[in-house]
Amino acid sequence: MRYRLNRQIIKLRPEEKTAEGEALIEVLTREEYEQQMTAGHEDRLFLQSINNYQHSKADFLKDSIIGTLVIPDKGDLAHREICFAWHMKKDSLVFVDNTRTVSGIIEEMEQTQTVEKLHLGYFFYEFLEFLIRDETRFLQEYEEGMTKLEEELMQYDGEDISKAILKIRKELLRLHSYYNQMIDMCETMSENYNEMLSRDSCRLFHQFSGRMSRILANAQNLREYSLQIRELYQTQIQMRQNKVMQLLTVVTTIFMPLTLLTGWYGMNFDRMPELHWEFGYAVVIGISVILVIVEIWYFKKKGWFL
Repeated sequence: MRYRLNRQIIKLRPEEKTAEGEALIEVLTREEYEQQMTAGHEDRLFLQSINNYQHSKADFLKDSIIGTLVIPDKGDLAHREICFAWHMKKDSLVFVDNTRTVSGIIEEMEQTQTVEKLHLGYFFYEFLEFLIRDETRFLQEYEEGMTKLEEELMQYDGEDISKAILKIRKELLRLHSYYNQMIDMCETMSENYNEMLSRDSCRLFHQFSGRMSRILANAQNLREYSLQIRELYQTQIQMRQNKVMQLLTVVTTIFMPLTLLTGWYGMNFDRMPELHWEFGYAVVIGISVILVIVEIWYFKKKGWFL
């Protein structure tokens, strides 16, 4: 898909070309790009970036900027990513994307927004703004989910809770890394090593970097919140283990006098009158029952029972 940039984003027909002074925006699949690429140094470097998506970045070349965007998928933050590459020249911007993410964003921009300035730097800034337009709301909803998990934790400490906490920590780590990469990329863009971007564009990318820093701070707060939830979970487990140990200790203490009785009368000395006493067995049973009742009453009075 091809678009021309002339205060508005205008979709081009296959046979249509851009006019003089207009910027061209192209969205290609990897296969389409490989078919039309040249053997130039910049194209080879760009193809290497396409073949090796690692993180969001921007690299300045002599007359262009190449970069990649690796965006965690909000539907499955811990495992799925949306990856595409971009190559900006003075009068053109090429996206290589097999996911249709870029086309969807540009179509949205085409319908809802007017690009007030003609240069590609401003368009790319607006494109990045569209990428993160719902980020603050997403983090707020994520925090609400964590709060709900914390409430559930007070009532239940099963394996599902443990897995949920681990999943949250993985997802927040992925988001934290993504936001850091976006900040680094935009700071690199604002430094404008090859002086391809205008001063206005550099200021916009510096502004975007500041906004991403604030979003990163929100994500960092959520990471700290996740640590608090994990600590609360561990405290809950320890409290339950302590209660179990307390119960076992009370039960053991109750039966210690009975163990003493059985040990005492298990010595089998010849001169033990109780062994031949007619009521000896009944008396020992009575003493045992009385001991247990007295101990239970005492433990309840002290509040040692759960």
